[in-house]
Amino acid sequence: MKHILALIITGWLAVYSTAVAKPLKVFILAGQSNMEGHAKVETFDYIGDDPATAPFLKQMRGTDGKPTVCEHVWISYYTGIGDQNGEGFGKLTAGYGARQKPDQDDGKIGPEFTFGLTMDKAFQEPVLIIKTAWGGKSLHTDFRPPSASPYVPTEKELKKWAEKPEMKSEQAAATGVYYRRMVEHVKKVLADPKRVCPEYDPAQGFEVAGFVWLQGWNDMVNDDVYPELPNGSPGNRFAKYSEWLAAFIRDVRKDFGAPTMPFVIGVMGVDGAKANPGTLAFREAMAAPASLPEFNGNVMAVQTAPFWSEELGAIYKKKAQVRQMAYFLDSKHKDHANKDGAMTREQQQDYLKKFEADLITPAEAALWQRGASNAEYHYLGCAKTFALMGNAFAEAFLHPGKPSSAEIKEGEMAGYLFGPADKVPEDFNGGFSLYAAAWPLVQTYPGHEFQTGLCGTWMHPQYEAGKAPEGKCYTDIEGGLGWWRDTHFPTETPKFIMGGVGPNFSFIANGPGYGAGKWDKPRGQYGVAQLSPWLLFPLDGLNLKQGTSGELFGYGYLPLPLTNPKTTTAGKSVPTGNHCWTLFLNTANFKGPAAFFTPYFWSQATIDHPEWAGMLLDSRPAGPNKAIQMETQHVPAVLTKDASGNEFARVAPTSFPIGPDGYSTVLHRLSAYKKAALWDDVQRWFDGGTPADGAIKAEASAVHNFRQGGGSSWSIYPPGTKREEKVPLAWGSFVTSFTPNPITFGYRWNEQLTRKSGSLVTLPEYYALGTDGKKPRWNVASPKDMPAGSGLTHYRFERAKEKPQEPRTTPDDVQSCWRKPGPAAGPFQAHLGDGSVVTYYWYRFADQPAMLNADLTDAEREQVQARVEKLHRAWTKDRNYLVPPDAGTLAQIDTALILTPPKGMEVGYVPIATRQELEGSR
Repeated sequence: MKHILALIITGWLAVYSTAVAKPLKVFILAGQSNMEGHAKVETFDYIGDDPATAPFLKQMRGTDGKPTVCEHVWISYYTGIGDQNGEGFGKLTAGYGARQKPDQDDGKIGPEFTFGLTMDKAFQEPVLIIKTAWGGKSLHTDFRPPSASPYVPTEKELKKWAEKPEMKSEQAAATGVYYRRMVEHVKKVLADPKRVCPEYDPAQGFEVAGFVWLQGWNDMVNDDVYPELPNGSPGNRFAKYSEWLAAFIRDVRKDFGAPTMPFVIGVMGVDGAKANPGTLAFREAMAAPASLPEFNGNVMAVQTAPFWSEELGAIYKKKAQVRQMAYFLDSKHKDHANKDGAMTREQQQDYLKKFEADLITPAEAALWQRGASNAEYHYLGCAKTFALMGNAFAEAFLHPGKPSSAEIKEGEMAGYLFGPADKVPEDFNGGFSLYAAAWPLVQTYPGHEFQTGLCGTWMHPQYEAGKAPEGKCYTDIEGGLGWWRDTHFPTETPKFIMGGVGPNFSFIANGPGYGAGKWDKPRGQYGVAQLSPWLLFPLDGLNLKQGTSGELFGYGYLPLPLTNPKTTTAGKSVPTGNHCWTLFLNTANFKGPAAFFTPYFWSQATIDHPEWAGMLLDSRPAGPNKAIQMETQHVPAVLTKDASGNEFARVAPTSFPIGPDGYSTVLHRLSAYKKAALWDDVQRWFDGGTPADGAIKAEASAVHNFRQGGGSSWSIYPPGTKREEKVPLAWGSFVTSFTPNPITFGYRWNEQLTRKSGSLVTLPEYYALGTDGKKPRWNVASPKDMPAGSGLTHYRFERAKEKPQEPRTTPDDVQSCWRKPGPAAGPFQAHLGDGSVVTYYWYRFADQPAMLNADLTDAEREQVQARVEKLHRAWTKDRNYLVPPDAGTLAQIDTALILTPPKGMEVGYVPIATRQELEGSR
């Protein structure tokens, strides 16, 4: 029995001895100020604001609220401030970021903190980190490795050396000094690892398991060492950096006796995905050594641009403006301190405070305080950024088969979705209507590059066979629900515009007072006349109630004979018709006619092109068989490649409405009309007959039947990609078209690839470039398929921090059509859900600016006035004009836009917006 016990003990000791003998893993971290790390622990809470990074905060902070202290990771940090050089060491925790004194905890972190936390979790054994970092140091001089090409002085240096020869020897002594300090310190620590890591047993030895290099700012901004290339020259101006970094890798491996030591290049990510071409070129040069055959599999480039905080970066730019203003005021004070009328210091400080308060909102100031402790090339001193970087560096060592040496680049998703509809007879040419779903397509409004329409159609003139205009004459009505680049006050909720397009986009009218051109040269601002006395149409488009998510917005255009045909146009012998294409709405809180395109909006083009007379929508009927599409021009995306050249993409979260029955209704009851649906009755009324009730006759309409099918041309690509090179995404893999009944078109979703939340279903975000068997195609992928270290899964599609939009205004000249004859009542204000306030007045209908610019005589305008007064008396806003939908819920217009006319102005007067601006901007 004793013999057996002895054998067991001996075996156990052998196992224990083997475990102890496992080499200590050593990781070396080196670089300049970003490796030092300027993120204060006070910014930790910002990490928890983002669900994607909140798990890091749990690792970085203990239950007592204090930074975690690693049990099995030790660090030696060698730095220098001024003339002080020295070492701080101990168990890894917060405080090993930038320091005023080497042995002083300044409460900051760099990438070492989560790097060590990740390694501690992965290895469950002692780990030693040796970090050497000094702010403001370059590779071309300070860290220049021994085997790099000889130092070549700049022209400025040559001139200085000619004047002071001693400077040449000073430069020679300085070149590579921080490389030597780094090597000396690493060797010092490795000569006695137990001094820093008490758990180290000399019997186990150590293994230099990896090196992380995070540097680059000084090299990127040094214009003398890296001169600009002549225009059109091939190559990269920073090619020498690539050469020197490759030499650096070879030399540190040699100096540390680790010929295949894994090496991670932290590619500088300042300014994130919006970096300028020079920064992008430098990133390319930094990453280049990872692609050299000699370094295949053991040198990895980790992009840090995805970890740059776009929202903090936007605030920093504003703070930079404040600093510039402070510098200007200080200079002005020095220059004018003793002059009459000069501002005192106190006045300048008051001005600066107001300047900052106007520029940076309280919410932005609070966000900055929460998230940032420094600025610019220190990654804004954001603990979230450094946490993400440290983890990414560690993951690159732990999963070396999935490194990324490619830059994350901004891209976009764009294209069309098609809805197939059966044709109706061509004599249904008196207009159309439909019910379109309104919803927030993207979760976060990304900025004014975002432009897309929801499901709708285009209404073109109808021509007889062989009688279309010769040459190019594109004209239509193509407005609808969506977002546009010229929208001043956008939100995630779509708006509605009318979208009248004169021949070849020479004129564009989107609503009363809203169109192309400028007021001194209008190209559509006067193209739409306000008709309803109960609905205010803002200068920025018609607002829906904020939060609209899948409700149906009913609209259509039918002609009304409000004017009479004319034989001349603006004094020229070309005719103008009397088709006043009128916008009819059917919503939960407004129904009926809202506004109309004046016939002159279309016919004015014939003044210069008389060959188009009688060919435009002032005279022509409308083709009934229109394309049904959803036009998407820009949804943000980001793209990257892995080390093998495989391509990946991520699209901003994009959603569709979904009902309790599990499918999305996007279009319903697309109808085409004969003139008998409304025109004939109204014309008889205006000619002295019985009043028309305004209800659009269903018996004079044809409803298009939808069928399954259609498809998508949505593609993902970098900006500037040629049409034929755009690669579509695998739309059919996660959605199929669906028609619950013949007059409704929608989609069913693959529940395995999409995500439902409330009233929305979110489409797949991640894609890998593959094929459909024949042609390239973006196939749906999962987050775990993305290249490790690329940062694609951490990229945040945030609301763009843009300069506040200028107010939309109208002419205020007393001689202008806005003031002469001018309004009858006002001003009034409407406060909208998009954060804007609209100033409006009540005008007599015939005196509104659009009517004064409709090429009508006073007598002709008075005739239209009399006809409109008939409509105001007979056609109220609370009954149906369009046939109601068979299913679903009607959307609401922003309630601030639903008006009651002032007393005495109930008939014959209309509200006209004259200004729209952000709330509180004055």
